[in-house]
Amino acid sequence: MTSRVLDINAGAQTPRRTDTAPAGYLFHPVTDFLVAGGGSLIVAPVIIWLIRDKGAVTPKAAVASLTLSLLINYPHFAHSYQLLYSGIVQRITGNTGWKVRLRYLWAGFIVPAIFGLFLAGVFVTGNVSALGYSANAMALTVGWHYVKQGYGVAIVLSAIRRIYYTNLEKRLLLLNGYAVWLYSWMALNEALREVTYLGITYMTLAIPSLARTLAGGAAVLTTLAVVVAMAQRILWRRQAVSWNGLIGYGCSLYLWVVARYTDPVLALFVPMFHSLQYLMFVWRYEINKAEVDAHSDRPGRGRRPSARDRFGRFVITGLVLGFLGFIALPVILNAVVAPDPQRWGPSLFAFICVIWINVHHYFIDNVIWRRDNDDVRRFLFAPRV
Repeated sequence: MTSRVLDINAGAQTPRRTDTAPAGYLFHPVTDFLVAGGGSLIVAPVIIWLIRDKGAVTPKAAVASLTLSLLINYPHFAHSYQLLYSGIVQRITGNTGWKVRLRYLWAGFIVPAIFGLFLAGVFVTGNVSALGYSANAMALTVGWHYVKQGYGVAIVLSAIRRIYYTNLEKRLLLLNGYAVWLYSWMALNEALREVTYLGITYMTLAIPSLARTLAGGAAVLTTLAVVVAMAQRILWRRQAVSWNGLIGYGCSLYLWVVARYTDPVLALFVPMFHSLQYLMFVWRYEINKAEVDAHSDRPGRGRRPSARDRFGRFVITGLVLGFLGFIALPVILNAVVAPDPQRWGPSLFAFICVIWINVHHYFIDNVIWRRDNDDVRRFLFAPRV
């Protein structure tokens, strides 16, 4: 999710939630803490300590990571597609404003067409290097997505508790996110040199050491500025903060973006932490929407699906779509097209699907989680009865 939902008035003309979640939280104070990022602070050190032999990463940790990906990471991508394409024709053709129509048209159709043509051209011309650079583009957009989601978590979890940051505080949080993202991407280009992923070598850029040093300095200085601003807010002005939101922000930037590549085991499990954070918002949104839809259906023949049925169908659909996109589709394409493994490696289409979905996910979220999305305003911030 991105930061565009930040300034929504959380209680304005929204449907009421009928669950028992405490007011001011998406689910529960402890649940929000664990899923927003606090759980990763507890679990990550345990994982690293248990798997001390990094050479043993591939057999055990990789299997565990793949299992969790099937259950958590892949559905989180699939849910973004479900949110984007559900009613997209009405958004493009309806009375939603030209900016909203253009954004949905761009993310839903133009971006996939451009990326599809690019990948088709790469395959036809046999340009393996271009695929390697697309992996670098994925790293760029993924890092951006992580820090923007962290910023969104900080502000949204505050907004539902009627805690609002000043413009200066929000600018510092954003600026720090950008600085950390830029530094991590530069450092990643150095760390991933000569590294292969699914048989394709990452094509990295030669970032000057001075640029990395300056970016690292900016990350440190903006981090200190955020700490000072929050300390001033809490200690001097005596204003509240959402600790769950700030923990989610800090984990997104420093544990999941900067520190993830310091340990190969941690790098395997970071996508799960990020996806859980994302699912907390998507599932709250869908639970509220299911409640509203279940009560707004006109009586008719047959049994109307309950809110639980509707939400369960959404979750199961995400599991199925995630499996199809990351597992089934690459296997089918590799079997049908049969690319040359000497040129493309053993898992060309698995690589392409991972790159495609990750990059497209960035564009999708930049459209969905915005303040001018009426559904976000209605369903994510629905107050508790």
